[in-house]
Amino acid sequence: MTDNTPTREVPSQYDGTTVRAKSVLSPEGFPVRALIKLYPKKIIPIVFIPGIMGTNLRVKDSDERAWRPPNGKLAGLVQVIQYLGKDAVARKGVLHPDRVEVDEAGPIKLTGKVERQLKGAPELPPEKLARLFGWGELHQDSYGRILNTLQERLHDILTIDGAPDEAWHKLVLEQQKAHQFGAEKSFEELTPEDLKRFAKAAYPVHAVGYNWLQSNNVSVKRLVDKIDAITDFYKNTLQKDCEKVILVTHSMGGLVARACTQLQGKSDKVLGVLHGVMPAIGAPATYKRMRAGFEGVEQVLLGRNAAEATAVLTQAPGPMELLPTAEYQAKLAGGAQHWLRAHYADAKTEENQVTSFLGEGDPYDTIYRNKTDWWRLVKSELIDPGKTDDRKQAFPPADDSESPLNSDLEFAKYETALQVARDLHAGIKSQYHANCHAYYAADHGQPAWGEVRWVASTPTGDFSRGEIVEDDLNGKIKVKFGESICKLKIAGQDLPGDGTVPEFSGQAPKEYVKQIFRHEGKKKGHTSYDHQGSYSNDFTTGLTLYSIVKLTLESGILNEVSDA
Repeated sequence: MTDNTPTREVPSQYDGTTVRAKSVLSPEGFPVRALIKLYPKKIIPIVFIPGIMGTNLRVKDSDERAWRPPNGKLAGLVQVIQYLGKDAVARKGVLHPDRVEVDEAGPIKLTGKVERQLKGAPELPPEKLARLFGWGELHQDSYGRILNTLQERLHDILTIDGAPDEAWHKLVLEQQKAHQFGAEKSFEELTPEDLKRFAKAAYPVHAVGYNWLQSNNVSVKRLVDKIDAITDFYKNTLQKDCEKVILVTHSMGGLVARACTQLQGKSDKVLGVLHGVMPAIGAPATYKRMRAGFEGVEQVLLGRNAAEATAVLTQAPGPMELLPTAEYQAKLAGGAQHWLRAHYADAKTEENQVTSFLGEGDPYDTIYRNKTDWWRLVKSELIDPGKTDDRKQAFPPADDSESPLNSDLEFAKYETALQVARDLHAGIKSQYHANCHAYYAADHGQPAWGEVRWVASTPTGDFSRGEIVEDDLNGKIKVKFGESICKLKIAGQDLPGDGTVPEFSGQAPKEYVKQIFRHEGKKKGHTSYDHQGSYSNDFTTGLTLYSIVKLTLESGILNEVSDA
């Protein structure tokens, strides 16, 4: 045989002590070599942590689904029909943080290549192995692509002759030359030699979901336990060298990871972190949704209006941890400013503009716990929908705000959940893992609510003081200022972002991380993606692989690993 002799990979099985593989002899006239890959001694698991609503949930101690985002158009239609009949009371009862838990039984779709790669475990079908790796905990349509691609690429890094696999050329080596993935700090290209060093270890892909209705500082305990279980499995069952993992996060999953490394003292178990489109200091979209309902399919599932959305979100610290923190400001052309305001401008001339900033200062005190002003976040009547069906009375005049209903037990429960969110924000403020990358979008083609602007139909001297007289709970209200009635509505997304997380929050980690990537869409040669689909394209997949390699090599963990 020669170096040009055809080669085929033969599936192997590893039972913790011995690698076994079966092959057959090839005919003399057509020799074919068999390639048996030995699992490296060094294991560095990749742990993917999804964003809010990206984890399947079930009712505790049962098989009843509480939250299973639709996969595919037909499943989506069925679930939409099911949820159309649920009012605020029903949603509040089902989506309660204390009544649900992670559901591992979600659908899994494996590519043919991944199925072949995962056949290495004796008498364990590939799908079952993927489920043991946590893939069934995550929403398949959102994360199936990135999980499969990471598994494929991290399994096949080099060809048989030691050169980078063709897919690595396409996804990483070529893309990095075209645009450096949008790096904002000094950028170093990966080389074929880097990939050879990187290939000294194995990188199995795991996923860890969490109960996103509860505080991320509670969800983190499941992540901590899973990290320990994953590393213990490779050390004790497979007799491998496995001490640390790499975390790859999406959106709110970044807050869970930061709680893990910075609040739970698990930084030593984490080799590095990549944060994708993380609302590092919150997102004004959360305020908009609690005052006017969700958008898209989410509005049918989580709330079509303020009554339905508020009933669920005010009992759930997790979603409230996405509210803008005290550090958040709107990034406008004229500079940074407070993110909540009422504004009037002549529609034709843009003259006679009047702006009033609403709730300046710490928003927890001025907006979220506010019981009186028309621009407050919530009202007691919406927190417990079982007490009233009269939606028109959801926001009564301010002079009625001191009624017993306004200070009832339900608002006190909401304040308790809110304080949990506030404590998390304080605990992770400016705190990141020492070996960390992040990416975010500042794409004008994917505008986000970088601010919430109540657009007024008529001017007044001070928009901050008024008495609400009518609210459709979808972002249109009437407020009495003095003797006049003014119509106001929440303006749409108009600042660069990814449709959900605005630029200012996405770039917040810049000062604290080793590398951060800024994506401005097609005008910069970047893929334009929305928030939920931020990992579902070759552009950010290449970035993810680049960061995993860089975080690994720069940690020095492979310096003592031999080539054997």
